[in-house]
Amino acid sequence: MNYRRLVVFAFAVGWLAAAQVGKVPPALSLLVQDLDLTMVEAGWVASAIACVAALLGIFGGLAASAFGYGRSLVLGLGLIGVGSLLATVAPNFVWLLVSRFLEALGFVVVVVTVPSFLAIMLADKLAWRQRALVIWGTYMPVGVAAMMVVAPLVMSISGWRGLWVLNALVCGALILFAVTWRRPLASVVVPGAFNIRVLGEGLRLPGPWLMGLCFGCYTAIWFMLVTWVPSFAVSEMGYSLSAATWLMAAAVVFNIAGNLSAQLFSLARVPRWSVLAGVQLLMGGFGWVVFSSGFSDLERAASAILACGLSGALPATVFSAIPFHAKRQEQFAVINGIIMQCGSLGTFAGPPAIAFAVTHLGGWDAGRWLIPLLAIVGLGAAVTLRGAEQRMAGRNQSPPMT
Repeated sequence: MNYRRLVVFAFAVGWLAAAQVGKVPPALSLLVQDLDLTMVEAGWVASAIACVAALLGIFGGLAASAFGYGRSLVLGLGLIGVGSLLATVAPNFVWLLVSRFLEALGFVVVVVTVPSFLAIMLADKLAWRQRALVIWGTYMPVGVAAMMVVAPLVMSISGWRGLWVLNALVCGALILFAVTWRRPLASVVVPGAFNIRVLGEGLRLPGPWLMGLCFGCYTAIWFMLVTWVPSFAVSEMGYSLSAATWLMAAAVVFNIAGNLSAQLFSLARVPRWSVLAGVQLLMGGFGWVVFSSGFSDLERAASAILACGLSGALPATVFSAIPFHAKRQEQFAVINGIIMQCGSLGTFAGPPAIAFAVTHLGGWDAGRWLIPLLAIVGLGAAVTLRGAEQRMAGRNQSPPMT
């Protein structure tokens, strides 16, 4: 089979997994009304995927190594599909939360598997592998943006349960494709992938943890902005709800372009650590401006778009670095697990952390300082990564580029 079809299939699975994150926010008011959820219960439904990913990212990488990458993609799709179907008949919060837990497990399996699947399938096509991993960095904004477009239309016709049915049907369609292509999918394997000694060595590599720390600081700031800017724009900047939604949509779309810019940095041979450091500086600066009362509404809106958009170079750069940091192909999945778990910790902790700071430290002008603080931590990790990559480059006789 033409490997391009498998690449498109892997991207489609990743986008669908990301859509599970994006489908709850537009449906939340309907979920609260239909199932009589409290605000706390609604919060758990919204954050279930980030919570599970923050706890089980590394375990998901180990499981993908043991189960095989092709089969892991199908397993992830199956878990998402079953979770979506269960939710369509959910009578209460507990049932809905169990369904979200299954979706979250599927999300973890898919997100740790796809980069490894792409890296191994394209191992003898290095230029294609680089491009594919850079494009993979856009999986979250693409999936979330697509769901933001589709969800209102579907829910206007069939409610939130219809949206969940649609997700289950798409999962089923992708599983049918996977069954049709089972032999090519099964061929994307690494002999002896579940070698405890090799995987343990992967867990001890410093580079993935440093990149994971950078990624966690990025996701914490990014989701602070994505979560709170719409309501902040309405309450503090005088925007209508529609205008605030479009502001955040523009920021998410710009993030996709930011992801793709990582390929340009690679072609220009910009050192990877400097891309990560530059992103932290940009996010820390522009993110601070967004919640600052001393700037005009236009300046704060532009800063939100720039902070969310320009920072997109970071995830793409991190994912494309996985083959460089892995000593063996068997370690790809566990390194993905490290990066995803660190990123999910940021996703899970970021929005409530700034809410706590704003509530207890005296408003947004006090809480905004959490953003540059996180950026400084990410900057430190990026600078430390420079030394780690230079040592690796000396051993490998190759420059540490993106």
